[in-house]
Amino acid sequence: MTTAADRTSATRTVAQRWFDALTSGDFAGAMDCLAPDVEWINYTPVPGYNTDMTWIGTDHGRQQVIERFQTFTANVQPQRVELVRLLIEDDQAAGVVHEESVVTSTGLPFTIEFVQWLTVADGKIVRWKSYSDPSPIIRALRGDRTAADRGGTDGAGS
Repeated sequence: MTTAADRTSATRTVAQRWFDALTSGDFAGAMDCLAPDVEWINYTPVPGYNTDMTWIGTDHGRQQVIERFQTFTANVQPQRVELVRLLIEDDQAAGVVHEESVVTSTGLPFTIEFVQWLTVADGKIVRWKSYSDPSPIIRALRGDRTAADRGGTDGAGS
């Protein structure tokens, strides 16, 4: 009989493997952590707001996830990806990730912190969902510079 402690241990192994691969740039190793029929939820597209991020949406299956990653890396060059915190319980894992990247088309950097929520079964990630504020990514994609980048004020006063 599999106990909750056994499931937590198995989930920790898969999650740690996923985040180790992700933070070291081991794309093949990361993809190997995904179940063939993984449900991948990377933001909900909102027309006029975040659809500049052409790699977002919900996908099913490892091949669709690979295609999304290829779209992401064609547009964004990660400079630093770090796991900040990892929480595990039963078949669930939540990893807080700090990312510093540059948008290829604009040359603008962005920094975000986001949560990846994983569900693990049979040694693979069967569901992945991300949570964050995508505003820094959108700003960099659109070529918007912050007031600090321009050397001016933030518009709150002079």
